[in-house]
Amino acid sequence: MKLPSLSFLAQAFVDTCARFPATMLCAFTGSGAVMSAIEFDRSDNDNFVRVWLMAQLGLALCTGLTVFAEARGWNHWRTWGIQAIGLAVLAVYFVFFDMDAFAFESVHIPRYLGFLAGAHLLVAVAPYLNRAPVADFWEYNKQLFANFVVGGVYAHILFGGLALALLAVNELFNLDIDDKMYAHLFVLLAGVFQTAFFLAHFPRRFGFDEQDRSYNAVFKNLCQYILIPIVGLYFLILYAYSVKILVTWNLPHGWVSSLVLGFSVAGIFTYLINYLLPQYSDIKIVHAYRKWFWWVLLPMVGLLFVAIGRRISDYGITPERYYVAHAGVWLLAMCGYFLWSKTDNIKFIPISLGLFVLVAVVGPFSAFNVAQRNQTAILQDLFEKNNRFEGGLLQTGGAAVPEADALRIQSSLILLSKQDALHRIESWFPVPLDSIARDTTKYGHYERATSIAKWLNAAPTGAPPSNKKMVTVYPRQRPMLSGNIAGYRTFHQVQLYGGEEVAKRNRPGQTTVFSEDRKALLLLSADGKITTDSLDLSAAMRVWMTTAGKEDYYNLPDSLDVVELRGRKFVARLYLQEARFDKEKLQLQSLTGVLFVK
Repeated sequence: MKLPSLSFLAQAFVDTCARFPATMLCAFTGSGAVMSAIEFDRSDNDNFVRVWLMAQLGLALCTGLTVFAEARGWNHWRTWGIQAIGLAVLAVYFVFFDMDAFAFESVHIPRYLGFLAGAHLLVAVAPYLNRAPVADFWEYNKQLFANFVVGGVYAHILFGGLALALLAVNELFNLDIDDKMYAHLFVLLAGVFQTAFFLAHFPRRFGFDEQDRSYNAVFKNLCQYILIPIVGLYFLILYAYSVKILVTWNLPHGWVSSLVLGFSVAGIFTYLINYLLPQYSDIKIVHAYRKWFWWVLLPMVGLLFVAIGRRISDYGITPERYYVAHAGVWLLAMCGYFLWSKTDNIKFIPISLGLFVLVAVVGPFSAFNVAQRNQTAILQDLFEKNNRFEGGLLQTGGAAVPEADALRIQSSLILLSKQDALHRIESWFPVPLDSIARDTTKYGHYERATSIAKWLNAAPTGAPPSNKKMVTVYPRQRPMLSGNIAGYRTFHQVQLYGGEEVAKRNRPGQTTVFSEDRKALLLLSADGKITTDSLDLSAAMRVWMTTAGKEDYYNLPDSLDVVELRGRKFVARLYLQEARFDKEKLQLQSLTGVLFVK
């Protein structure tokens, strides 16, 4: 086989950029944003992250718009025009994508992920929003999947080879190449090369001949011997659990919903790959899977509804429970369609899923709005039950509410605070909510909810402590070991988690443990039975706490990630990797790093 020339590769790259200019612009922009974040090593890279997130969304969105236009025979100007509209939409979204918003993690990120999923589904169906044969739709998506996997494999092989070459040149010629070069290389290959490879092999026509629609050995074996058996294993586990429910007559736990969803995702993916395989294979399990999958899935959807219904009836609707119930509705719709429809059109799967995803993240029936309305109704019922309303307004003080009601009130207030939705109950208060919930920090959800509950004398007496009292500190990205360690006789790899105490010193090779008060690091003898010295970390924790301020996670300056310690017998130096501790009690929860002792 003749290798392609450089001129051929260059021309293929130019042709790809001409066909997908907006997509390639997003690839370059996103890669540049990530490389800038790596190069400048800033503690605040929010703008770079925003650019990268929009670029990732743009990759799929602009590709989907391009093939939508091509499938309808639009000329170059109209095709480029619809791509320009896609870029304009991304620019507007970028402006409103506020990473400092109270509800960023709980609302903006899930909504972004919903848009991202919708954009990828658009790529899958955009050329086939018409009466094109289902077999063409299947072949098109098979080629996309294969090209993506092959491109990813090539990108990783190239990275491995070029990284080794870079390492060899660096070691042989003492060039002192910055380690960041490896990260830049990976970003270029993953962000630009793989995108260009995928688009260069993107189908140029959306109708396929009969000889094009076939299974190679890889797809056959993947479906017959890997995917179908895995789905069968899920099937056995879930049906065995269903039998247990019937025998013990106990309602299922909430975790079973995750297993049902996992079974559904794996099963539907396998169904799509297996869709045309019965035409090319005589194996009975292939034909049985195509025929019976939706019948097998239907009882599992019922099990999902029972499990998530129990959680919702006990604790109300949260976005997470909404997603599970919403997915259940979609799965039920899929079962109904494929069991009783005569067309059996698999295009219905991505089209309906895209619509369901958009409903879940945008509009009055989104997870956020439904959860907020539900939790607001729960709060109103609880306040009325405990006589907190007077003249239509909530009143401060009053008799203490039962602990169970107090916990529900606090939980609902925390959810509304996380979603920046306390305005839904603001009209209930005789004073502005800001005068009650004074913590205006981004992650002060627990504090705001507790302040409101205390004002109403409805705070739980045994409420768990705020996570804000815990802080995690870690060094900036640089070689962990640097500096003169001459004179140190031994070193210890410190890996202590979950507040391990002296009683847990019997692990093989354990040479360090926390003291009983978790304020110091104890050095043990080689057999782990004798304490040879104690190294107090209280002073270091005070410095870390003062430096971190109100942050939950803090990136320490270089001057603080190496700690000098002195015990009764030894002097030690700790190269910190990560420490988590209680700011109030100065008690270590976890500690990792390397300890040198002399």
